[in-house]
Amino acid sequence: MALAFSINEETFGSLESNVQGLYAKQDDGSYQLVVDGLPSVDGLKAKTDELLGETKKEREKRKELEAKLAEFESEKAKAQEDVMKKTGDIEALEKSYLDKLAKLEQAGVDKEKALQRQIYELTVGQTATNLANELAIKGSANVLLPHIQNRLTLETGDDGQKIRVLDLQGNISALTLDDLKQEFMVNDAFKPLIAGNNASGGGATGMHRQQRVALKRSEMSAEQKAKYIREHGHKAFLNLGA
Repeated sequence: MALAFSINEETFGSLESNVQGLYAKQDDGSYQLVVDGLPSVDGLKAKTDELLGETKKEREKRKELEAKLAEFESEKAKAQEDVMKKTGDIEALEKSYLDKLAKLEQAGVDKEKALQRQIYELTVGQTATNLANELAIKGSANVLLPHIQNRLTLETGDDGQKIRVLDLQGNISALTLDDLKQEFMVNDAFKPLIAGNNASGGGATGMHRQQRVALKRSEMSAEQKAKYIREHGHKAFLNLGA
């Protein structure tokens, strides 16, 4: 039986006691599979918060530099009016000061980009890696990883940053990570890589053949549609061919 990496309290309660022992409760009330070798979620959150704090500081520094530049422009205009004979000196000072500001601002931009990249790797990158390890057969996670990562993005809003699932056109959608997981599980292109899709025996072959036939909603009977929705969810059903 394949075990999900993260489950809610209701799902946890339905598990047998020996299986429940494989999960650890998280601060948000969910339960995560205890796997040796995976980084601590608490540690990742702390590191992400730290990087977000540094990013905020860099933005504040840039605003401060912009304010200094505006102040300098004002002082320069006044100096030009008061000391017209020293225009050459003012122009030299302006060039030196502006060059210094430009270098400081570019350094701030570069550091902010580096911080954002680290945040991306700790959030989107780690989520994609976890999902690839959960879905793929042994040795195939790295093949599946870029396809999953291309369907995830980090959205910044008033309530902070959160991972969002993109649709096939690259637009932010209402799909959840579970919806994305189901989409990969029923996609013929990825079935050779998905754990549980390589079962042997006539029954398994028949099941796979039935799944391939049922990939178009118009070719499914009412019973098949109901069964598919029960097993994979309504959103996954709508993602099938018409």
